[in-house]
Amino acid sequence: MLPTPLVLPDRVRVYYAACDDDLRGRIFFADFGLEPPFPLMARSEKPSLDLGAAGAFDADGVNPSQIVQQEDRLALLYIGWRRGPDDTPYTLFGGLAFSEDGGLTFDRAGPLLRPCDGERLFRTAPFLERTGDGWRLLYIGGDRFVTGEHGKRLPIYSLMELRSPTPWEWTGPGRELLAPDVEGGELGFGRPVSLGGERLMLSVRSRSGYELVETALGPGAARRPVLPDGREPWEAQMTCFGAPCQIGDRELLFYNGDGFGRTGMGLAWRRLS
Repeated sequence: MLPTPLVLPDRVRVYYAACDDDLRGRIFFADFGLEPPFPLMARSEKPSLDLGAAGAFDADGVNPSQIVQQEDRLALLYIGWRRGPDDTPYTLFGGLAFSEDGGLTFDRAGPLLRPCDGERLFRTAPFLERTGDGWRLLYIGGDRFVTGEHGKRLPIYSLMELRSPTPWEWTGPGRELLAPDVEGGELGFGRPVSLGGERLMLSVRSRSGYELVETALGPGAARRPVLPDGREPWEAQMTCFGAPCQIGDRELLFYNGDGFGRTGMGLAWRRLS
């Protein structure tokens, strides 16, 4: 789940969450070549980030959301899972960890986002970017579940924004940028990725699954599918959790397909010139 690329001088390293038999995710990485067909070079055998302590916000799973280079260390913004009772089956909150060994392992720095009014259950999938006067954090926030088909509890969450003069301290409630059309069948959004300006990549979640789209912020903004028609069988029902990166004049897009990543991780690419 949630492939998250880091471009290195001789490879592109993609962090991802692999789930155990109890569906608890841990963060691993795979290294790919920089030239087509981008061959698999290596995989980590041990987690770069394991489950959190019992009772912690990330006790039942960790998923990567973004990798940020900060001077001589790497920052990992991640998603922490904790399971709950049947009516509230889980919570999702953003976490922060740092690596001093080039991204082989990460040490926790604690929660990046904590519960607040209106966002008691979800403050997750953080994406950080620099602005002219500070920092902007896009994330997914909410505080309720609804009952779906066969009694399954489904989360409702919005795209949110916070601003801060520093990158690692975020307080107060966020500003809602985009709410799901619940009456139209939408439930919320998967990991946001800023594409510059007011453009972004989102996974739009409905009761039938996810679709990976590019959109702009603002009322009535059109949504364009990121991937072309003619999908392969493993991604026929769902595309989600896209993360682009640039290598020379090529843009690579890592993403998940059906089952929220159960069928694997995909790669699409294009030339920029």
